[in-house]
Amino acid sequence: MNEQTPQLNTQSETRGSVPAKTDVIDLEHLRSENETLRNELRMRTAVYDIEARLIKAGARSPKLLSEQAKAAIQFGDDGAATNIAAIIEQMKQNYPEQFGMDAPAGSIDGGAGRKTAPSLTKDALSRMSPAEIQRLDWAEVKAALSNG
Repeated sequence: MNEQTPQLNTQSETRGSVPAKTDVIDLEHLRSENETLRNELRMRTAVYDIEARLIKAGARSPKLLSEQAKAAIQFGDDGAATNIAAIIEQMKQNYPEQFGMDAPAGSIDGGAGRKTAPSLTKDALSRMSPAEIQRLDWAEVKAALSNG
């Protein structure tokens, strides 16, 4: 009497009825991975929204501030961030130096472009020697002579 032990092919025989243990593990793994990817997408979308609002609010370092804000983001049942406006307002209070426009830097040529009263007049020119006049800025001399 030669009895053979039947070999089960768990892949094909169990698909239609009871799932095999490996199928359940694979399904759980896929569900877990899917949930992780959904959470990452939710967070990335919220961070992009925060960065856009920070730029609109005049933030100097929106990427840096959005990284700081990640821990405070709260999500609703629909998966959307619910407290972004509150986060932005809190950041404005906590980091006021990060918001607002800078005053433009002054010119590197000091007072260039400033209009001042002309220091050179026709009367002053008439009292100068030719050597003194020669050392003057010719544009100033011309302006003084044309002003009358």
